[in-house]
Amino acid sequence: MEKNFSEDFASLLDLFKAYRKTERCLASFNVNDNYDLQAVVEAANEMDTHVMVMTYPPVADLITPQVFTKMVEGVRLNAKNKVYLHLDHSVSVDQCKAAIDSGYDSVMIDGSQQALEENIKMTKQVVAYAKSANVVVEAEIGKILGRGVEVKSDDDFLASVSDVKQLYEEAQPDIVAVGIGTAHGFTPQEPKIHFGRLGEIAEAIPAPLVLHGGTGIPDLDIQKSITMGMSKINIGTIVHTTYMQEAMKRMNEAGMNAYPPFIMKEVLPLIKDVVVDRLKAVNFQNELVV
Repeated sequence: MEKNFSEDFASLLDLFKAYRKTERCLASFNVNDNYDLQAVVEAANEMDTHVMVMTYPPVADLITPQVFTKMVEGVRLNAKNKVYLHLDHSVSVDQCKAAIDSGYDSVMIDGSQQALEENIKMTKQVVAYAKSANVVVEAEIGKILGRGVEVKSDDDFLASVSDVKQLYEEAQPDIVAVGIGTAHGFTPQEPKIHFGRLGEIAEAIPAPLVLHGGTGIPDLDIQKSITMGMSKINIGTIVHTTYMQEAMKRMNEAGMNAYPPFIMKEVLPLIKDVVVDRLKAVNFQNELVV
């Protein structure tokens, strides 16, 4: 059955709740500046879908949440559907508060590297602050591989069902990212999603779930995870890698004559192409069958 990814909702939280029930997923892309931001919005327009753009903490620190919010407000003027703004993987309660104050639609407080009690404490603080602003809060439990995260066994990185349940019930985040075997960035081997654990978690809590490490996950696994409760997927590495590699290639060719508008006029469509490709997978608009 064809899925509608341009349906109107009263709020982002309503969207996530509906997507969890109807096996849909909001594709979310890490962006770094106005160029890849524009590419994501153009791709979403082509695919006629809502989309989320995310700022990783170094991006939020460099550009500031206030400036990035204004940039998103600008691109929304030419967007066919919703463009949501999210703070990704912040380990700082204060940074989450700053993003909330600046007008972000959602924030992630990542206490996954902390003890469960500290993770719950951090998440509670952000949830309490976000409530009056109607900002969605994402929490994380378990470990997402890559970026220096070291694990010794499955039990060391897979989210514990009991821990997930405790975090959700005590801290009450709106959506929950869970470690089920995915990895950030490009990895030598395909990430192995532990669908058994995902099924147990999906049965344990009603919250929409979040799939991290979207760049390297096979399309079929992405779609299967969506049917099991994943309502948001994070995709970043393929975007910034395309951006950097293609821009560097053209800057080297241009040498001293390199000029940003000319370079990015060629690079932006290439970023758009990889975003469209990922949207097709997430929105079930390719020929795969789960």
